[in-house]
Amino acid sequence: MIKLSTWAACLMLASTATTAAYAGTACKSHTASADEFYKASRTALSVAKKLDQSGANVALLARVGSDLSRYGLHYSHVAFVVKNYPGRLGKWTVIHLLNECNKPTSSLYAQGLMNFFMDNLYSQAYQITIPDEPLQVRLAQSLKPAVVERLHGNQYSMIAYPYSSLYQNSNQWVLEMLADADKPTPRHTRQSAQDFLRRTGYRPSIIAIDPLARFGASLTNAAIRFNDHPDTENRSRHYAIVSVDSVVAYLQRRGHVQVLQTDTQRRKN
Repeated sequence: MIKLSTWAACLMLASTATTAAYAGTACKSHTASADEFYKASRTALSVAKKLDQSGANVALLARVGSDLSRYGLHYSHVAFVVKNYPGRLGKWTVIHLLNECNKPTSSLYAQGLMNFFMDNLYSQAYQITIPDEPLQVRLAQSLKPAVVERLHGNQYSMIAYPYSSLYQNSNQWVLEMLADADKPTPRHTRQSAQDFLRRTGYRPSIIAIDPLARFGASLTNAAIRFNDHPDTENRSRHYAIVSVDSVVAYLQRRGHVQVLQTDTQRRKN
């Protein structure tokens, strides 16, 4: 896995036996077991086969990094996956935002499919969303190494408010990239993307966080911040967030989903 800020200089993927400790987080020193390696390789081969058969060049790929069932959600993290990324001819490359371990900041990363599924996940379930061809073409341009950082805000919050540029998280970056690519005249700013999302009917997911859980999160996790949310949400303890479900549902309402494939039967790790 390699930061995209250095990709243009080296145009290569790092090859590593260690993976992130938490899905959506770039932590260190989780050495994959033989079983994790086997399951990740099987999942990666399955995903690559389906992507190749689709004829797509850009898709969305979601995974289950943690159990979010208490919030009524299944997939926790969504990324772009691109065919023939610079330096990766004939291969699929995952492009996504990850939180820097134990820090309230993030970076954009590129990695292969197998590493994407070795990040100490809750399960090997996945979802592939294939956008329509015109949107794929625009996304391919937006995801090039020289310009991919344009909509990246490095101040991270796991529950970032969808209509604020104060913080950003993994799913929000994907959503804003989609909105920017969908705009008739892209301005390549986060505010412009968020304005477009409001105008075109994006509907965030709403999760409830009780006062005790909020207090504990505020004390122990620098990557969970509440001050970007409206006062009404802080009082009600119901927070709007960008979930994988809300991203895919938005694309469907916009008429941009060409194919949607899921595999929810894969065993928990």
